[in-house]
Amino acid sequence: MRSVPLLLSLPLSRSHRKVDSLSQLMVCLALSLWAGGLPVSAQILSEEPSGTDSGLTAQTESESESASEIKESLEESLVKGLPSGDVITPPLPPDLTVPADAPPPSPAPALGDARSSEALIVPQDPLQVRIESVEGLSLDQALDLAVAQNLAVEQARLAILRAGTSLDQALAAFSPTFSTTWSYLYNQPPTGGSPFVEDSSRISVSLLRLDYTFLDSGRRSAAVDSAQEAVEIAELRLDQVIQDTRLAVASAYYQVQQANALVAINEASVESSLASLRDAQAQERAGLGTRFSVLQAETELANNRQTLIRAQNDQQLAQRALAEQLNFSIPTDVDVIDPIRPQGNWELTLENTIVQALNNRPELEIQRRLLEQSKDQARSAIASIQPQVNLFATFDFGGDIQVRNSTDTGYAAGANFNWTWFDDGASNAAAQGFDIDALTAARTFEQIRNQIRRTTEDAFFTLINSRQAIDSSKTAITSAEESLRLARLRFQAGVGTQTDVIAAETALTTARGNLSNSIIAYNLALVQLRRQINQL
Repeated sequence: MRSVPLLLSLPLSRSHRKVDSLSQLMVCLALSLWAGGLPVSAQILSEEPSGTDSGLTAQTESESESASEIKESLEESLVKGLPSGDVITPPLPPDLTVPADAPPPSPAPALGDARSSEALIVPQDPLQVRIESVEGLSLDQALDLAVAQNLAVEQARLAILRAGTSLDQALAAFSPTFSTTWSYLYNQPPTGGSPFVEDSSRISVSLLRLDYTFLDSGRRSAAVDSAQEAVEIAELRLDQVIQDTRLAVASAYYQVQQANALVAINEASVESSLASLRDAQAQERAGLGTRFSVLQAETELANNRQTLIRAQNDQQLAQRALAEQLNFSIPTDVDVIDPIRPQGNWELTLENTIVQALNNRPELEIQRRLLEQSKDQARSAIASIQPQVNLFATFDFGGDIQVRNSTDTGYAAGANFNWTWFDDGASNAAAQGFDIDALTAARTFEQIRNQIRRTTEDAFFTLINSRQAIDSSKTAITSAEESLRLARLRFQAGVGTQTDVIAAETALTTARGNLSNSIIAYNLALVQLRRQINQL
């Protein structure tokens, strides 16, 4: 692309010469950058009479002759592939039409007692999933609802019940079993030519049979111990899930707070931009300002509105994320009612916090229980090939039903001895596998211990830094508010520029956002520390 010299003749009245010379030079520089490096020569012209009018006329004619070439060069200098201002905006998705007599959304069916797949249903009507209610909650209310309604917590409770059934099954192995058996046999042997061979029909009934494992080399005890460990692990995991759920809800709650704050900050920024635009338009009408200042104000307003739209979208997403954690039976939007302010102090040193975290966290105790459970399972595997003694006793009834008076009753008692002295190493291999599981639990314990220390340190340092950032942000807001007030006064008096006002507005918006972010970061670090010591 060839370089086309661009000469701008910018007329300047005597009264505005000093005020607008710098602004017009900035226009030239901006056009040069926008044109992709085209050389631009600017000449500030005065309305005073001058002896160089003929030269200026020649320059003007030269500009007119090359106007089309300049426009073509400017268009070619634009980065290809980027959207332009004439892009067609797609239409919005349609809204749901709700009839006047439509019933309110019905609660989702409770699936806690579902016994068949037919009970697992989903809504079929769009009216059933519409959101018509908004629930304003404090943080404490949200935490209580989460523990009562969160699906992860409910699944952890079911896991305890499931582990309890396995324990009952293991304990039942110590009790004798009683059973009744019945059998019928019809026999028609080959006669072999003999007329004396007859068919027979026999019935045999074991009216009562007792079986009892007298000796199992510790297999049942190991199974009970393993099942008991499983129950304890499930209980510890419930505690862990409750703490994790409360942390997730608290984090989602603070995310909604942060989104609300950003919406409020950006709304204030839009209002400030509107005020600046009105000031710029008033100065232009009075002949004290330039069109360039108005365009700056309009651009700043449009950009701030765009930022507000993004903030409102983030607000909706944060509210839906919190509502998902709370698992309402009826589609409900959630809003927060707690103000944005620090939610308490942390009174433990870093070292005390680490010690309490390592002693209180259920994750570490879970690994201890898993290690013990692996040892119990290894004992059970070895016991399966060691001597076992089973006792039995029966009370029987039987006879040939085709022969009168041939039935009778009787009883039997005895013992079975079993010792598997060769299984090609299968039991030992199973025991070694469980030993490896125990070693894995020990390594996982060490890994989780290190993670707890690191996350505790991270939360502690974040709490301290956020505390310092709160003070810094408060000072910045005070300074930014005063700076914006002075910038507007200077602009209204004609001694300042619109750029100064925009910069002051941006600084105030940044300071407000920093204060909100610092407070929320402090609160998040605080709940993280409470989670670390398992007291959230």
